[in-house]
Amino acid sequence: MFRNILLMLLFSCSSDVSIMKHPNEEQDETAALDHQSESGEPSIEPSTEEPSGEISDLTIGFGEIHFRQIACPACVGESSEFDISAELKLHHPTSGNYIEYLTPTGTCTTSLYNTHVSSQPLPSTQPAYFNDISLTPSGLGIWANINLYEYQYLRNTSYSVSTENGVIEDAFTTIEGFDSIEPYTLLWVDPSYAFDTVISKSNTTFTWSPVVPNSQFEILIAVYSPDGTQLLGSVSCMEEDSGYMNIPGSYFQSYPSWSLAAVHLTRHKTDRREAPQLNGWFQSHMIWEVVGTAHVE
Repeated sequence: MFRNILLMLLFSCSSDVSIMKHPNEEQDETAALDHQSESGEPSIEPSTEEPSGEISDLTIGFGEIHFRQIACPACVGESSEFDISAELKLHHPTSGNYIEYLTPTGTCTTSLYNTHVSSQPLPSTQPAYFNDISLTPSGLGIWANINLYEYQYLRNTSYSVSTENGVIEDAFTTIEGFDSIEPYTLLWVDPSYAFDTVISKSNTTFTWSPVVPNSQFEILIAVYSPDGTQLLGSVSCMEEDSGYMNIPGSYFQSYPSWSLAAVHLTRHKTDRREAPQLNGWFQSHMIWEVVGTAHVE
């Protein structure tokens, strides 16, 4: 059945795979954002003064919680409505930027790629924690939990990171999801009605609530052949979270009518906070994603 084939293109068992990150693996490239390193200078006052305690301006790690909700699991062969994962990376200070791959705010793009941050990992031999969420070592300097339940995710809550390498207090704050999304037909849960929403070759308007201040909102539309066997292309548009976005129809002119579409509506919240025990800054990325179905017309 073509919807099961569509699943193979949309999802994998990996916790960090989605069309947003991997629309075309050949487009993956490495990117990093360099920051000037700062070190504390000794005081020029008499010897009674202590050296400054200023920490490095470099990045020492990254935390992510990705909350994905699938409107029609049966449409894409998934068994569950929710796919919730958490990941932590810790390493010696580096100039890399974990979120550089995100589409710049106020733009649309059809060229999607991932980023890789080069670093020297810290030990990862014991479990780590986001508050009460346990993460298991899953590689050098990496911890993960790919099987979180919805009740374990506390919305709009401050989280600390606890590891064998040190503690990062108030490392990040989680985000909330949606009370409503329009067109509501994106969220049909019955396979016999799914793919009903029209992605127009003129333009398509999406609305949602609530609006979350200091967050960004991305709509990524991946277009497949009418039988669901071939990825034809994708477009990602990113704006400040305002509850409204219009996607220009020019991006869909070349696609056949009744091409299938997976619509990813994603709220992003990124942050960067001091981690004194690890002598640097901790980046975080909170993701709340809803996956709906549509077709091009």
